[in-house]
Amino acid sequence: MKKKSKNKIHPLVFFILTIVSLLSFSERPRSYQTECVTIETDGYITIKIWDTKKGVGYKPEQAQKDAIHSVLFSGISGIKGCSTQAPILKRAEEITEFGKIEKNFFSKNGNWMRYTRSSATETTLPTNLAVNNWKVYQVSVSKNELRKYMEEQKIIKSLNNGF
Repeated sequence: MKKKSKNKIHPLVFFILTIVSLLSFSERPRSYQTECVTIETDGYITIKIWDTKKGVGYKPEQAQKDAIHSVLFSGISGIKGCSTQAPILKRAEEITEFGKIEKNFFSKNGNWMRYTRSSATETTLPTNLAVNNWKVYQVSVSKNELRKYMEEQKIIKSLNNGF
């Protein structure tokens, strides 16, 4: 008589886990890089942004969306007098909640446009780039207004909310 092993995974469970893990990697990989330019008193953060895969094919609209994405998800590292800026969405629940509105937020006429002030092509290269075949943009993002929007959408808690 054969004993059933308790350590074996049912084939259906294995299949579902495999599909879920593959789907989690299917999101468009982000290949943009950022460098802080200034943090302004009116709540704007200005960054240089470029895409290491698109190079000269990097478009201004995508640079603006990527700048907002960076402020939301990864933050901006400090350099040359800019202090490091933590991402607005820090917890998994916040990221999940934003995921529910992300497609509409970044759509052609989405709310993302309200939070960028400029997208000018930058003539000076970022400090860590030595090649000239990049389109580098300078984009200003209203971090304070973006944070307020996330609070209004109940994605994050207000800073005044306490602990």
